[in-house]
Amino acid sequence: MTQAEAFSPRVRRLALNRQGTEAQVFLEEGFLYLRQDGFARFAQGVGAEEVAAFLLRRDGVELHFKDGSALRLTHRLGRLRVRLL
Repeated sequence: MTQAEAFSPRVRRLALNRQGTEAQVFLEEGFLYLRQDGFARFAQGVGAEEVAAFLLRRDGVELHFKDGSALRLTHRLGRLRVRLL
């Protein structure tokens, strides 16, 4: 099982700010805070040590893990979609 497959069932909700610079991925046991702008790029919180890289998109987030697997979290029609890449 890849890290993305293990991480995906823990995701409960995704919140993005309007500017597309911050995201919060709510998990069963807390949340993962992601920030990406011209001055800072970091992940902190629950699961941050598992994430090797991330990309904030207009409609969601792409999380890349240390084993090479990836996970895309998006909103579609008000519902969270979790897709392995």
